[in-house]
Amino acid sequence: MDEASEANDTSDTGAVDDRTGGADRAEAVRQVSVIGAGTMGYGIALTYAMGGREVALYDVASEALARAQRNVRSGLDTLANAGRIPESETGVIADRIAYETDLEAALQGSDFVTEAVPEDAELKRETFEHIDEYAPSDAVLATNTSGLSITAIGEAVTDPARVLGTHWFNPAHVVPGVEVIRGEETADATIETATALLESVGKTPIVVERDVPGFIGNRIQLAMAHEAFSLLDRGVADAATIDRAVESTFGFRLPASGIFEKVDQSGLDVQQAVTEYLLPDLDRCTEPHDALVDRIEAGELGVKTGRGMYDWGDRSLESINEERDRELLALLEAYESDTSG
Repeated sequence: MDEASEANDTSDTGAVDDRTGGADRAEAVRQVSVIGAGTMGYGIALTYAMGGREVALYDVASEALARAQRNVRSGLDTLANAGRIPESETGVIADRIAYETDLEAALQGSDFVTEAVPEDAELKRETFEHIDEYAPSDAVLATNTSGLSITAIGEAVTDPARVLGTHWFNPAHVVPGVEVIRGEETADATIETATALLESVGKTPIVVERDVPGFIGNRIQLAMAHEAFSLLDRGVADAATIDRAVESTFGFRLPASGIFEKVDQSGLDVQQAVTEYLLPDLDRCTEPHDALVDRIEAGELGVKTGRGMYDWGDRSLESINEERDRELLALLEAYESDTSG
């Protein structure tokens, strides 16, 4: 541990100073670095810029940065059109983001670093080794991962106490929830800082106390998708019908009452009865279903190839994302109204 880290250390929590509360540290976070300018990176950068932070967005590829800059502008326009931000503020917010191809420059003076490179464990560990080399010794280091081990990623740095997971959901600048995941070595102050910082930029932090694969959201989401593909394979219904069943029934209800609140409203005895007769018939295979594998082998990967579960025709990714974001922003209004009460 270097001298700067030792000067801040009061117990066994490493570079994160427990003498300062998480909320106070969040207030002190003025410079944020986002490493990786892909689908998630630009949305995370945009969120922090809207929250008044100066942001350095890094990518090794200048083309990725150019695309991210276009996405930021498009995202701001959609937010302004939806009345989420004043149109006069879009330029101010955009100017808070600096685009960097030099990692050392992107990390200089950073208070909070979010890694958002592709979902590859070795790549993330390698990226964290470089972050550890260039980032200030007291900066909090977060990995945006859908389910990889926070503990394993944290082993790549000198002080794993300052490493945690922040799992954002796409689109990052619209979806309110962000999972905050504790690794085995993560300090309490690191969790407190990230939680307070996310709250300060309008997000709903969801603290995950155990570092399990997939965390909370993706484990539940994958279980649902796995059964949906099984229903498709078995010919129970087509993809559009299954989607309509989700959107118009329990999916419609979920924002108002989550899983356990709904169970309480229905009755735990009813939940037990349904579980006993339905659970034996649910899909238990441990491999991806043919409906998924066959499409991948045919090169049908979804929106990015023009066809997946649906035929997207010649619509641009930008237009599809804009339509999705408009619909989600309408739902966000309802979510915020519900949670503010």
